[in-house]
Amino acid sequence: MSAAKAKSKKQLAQNALVARRRRARRRAPPGRQLVLEPVVESTGKRNWGGARPGAGRKLRAGARRSVPHRPRVHAGRHPVHVTLRARRDLPSLRAQRILGMLQSVLITQRKRRYAPGFQVVHFSVQRDHVHMIVEGEEHAMRAGMAGFVISFAKRLNMILRRRGKIWADRWHGRDLTSPRAVRNALVYVFANDARHGTVSIGHGAVDLYSSAMRFDGWRDPLPVTEATHDLFDAKGNPWLRLRWPRAASRTWLLGRGWRRHGLLDVREVTHYRRRAS
Repeated sequence: MSAAKAKSKKQLAQNALVARRRRARRRAPPGRQLVLEPVVESTGKRNWGGARPGAGRKLRAGARRSVPHRPRVHAGRHPVHVTLRARRDLPSLRAQRILGMLQSVLITQRKRRYAPGFQVVHFSVQRDHVHMIVEGEEHAMRAGMAGFVISFAKRLNMILRRRGKIWADRWHGRDLTSPRAVRNALVYVFANDARHGTVSIGHGAVDLYSSAMRFDGWRDPLPVTEATHDLFDAKGNPWLRLRWPRAASRTWLLGRGWRRHGLLDVREVTHYRRRAS
C-alpha cells in the first residue's frame, strides 16, 4: 500500500511540474523571428551553391575526370561509339586470353533476352580501355551494356584471380549521327593501337586485338589475313584466331551510309596520324 501511495505522489508531482511550465510559456512575451538578410541582396554575390570556380568533387591525384551522370538519351537508328576504361592498377588488357574471354562474352550476349535489340558490331582492346561500336534500342542498349560490363568484369577477375572493381568509371557513349561520323569512328577504333604508339605486326597488318580482321569495308584486300599468314604474338606464340562471328549491321548508317565517304584504306589504320590542332 505504501508503494502505491509513493507512486501516486510522484505522478502528481510530475503533473504539477508540467502544468507550471505550460502556464509559464503562456505568460511569456511572444518571440520574434530572427531575419537574416540574404547574402546576394547585401553583397550582390552568391557564396553558396551554383556554378563557381572550384566547386564540386575534387579529383584524386592522377585520376581521370569521371563520366557525368546524365540521362542517356539514344535513338535506335544511330550507332554508338562506346569507351570503357579499366582501373590503372590492372595489367594490360592486350593479352590473348583476355581477347578470347572478350569473344566468349560477346558470343554469350547473343543468347540474352536483349539480343534482338542490342549487339556489338566492332571492338578494339587497348592496354587499359576497350572501344566498341554498338547498335541497339534505348532500353536494350542499357541492358546490353550492363550485361557486358558485368560479365567482362567477372570473367576478368577469374582470369587474374582477384576481386574488386574492374572498371574505373561508367561507360561513355557517343551517338554517331551521320555517315561521316560513323566512318571517322571506324578509323578511330581500328587505328587506336597505332594512335597509342603500338607497332602493328607485319607490313599493313591491322590490329589483331580488334575486329578489323572481320571487317568487310576495306578498299583493297588485307595484305595480312588469317587465311594467308600464320600469325604470332610478341612472345612468338601462335595467334588465337577469332571465334566471334562478325555481326551484321542493323542500322543504315553503320551498314551502308558511311560508305558514301569511301571504303577504308588499310593505311588509314596502320599509319594513323593525329589531326593538326
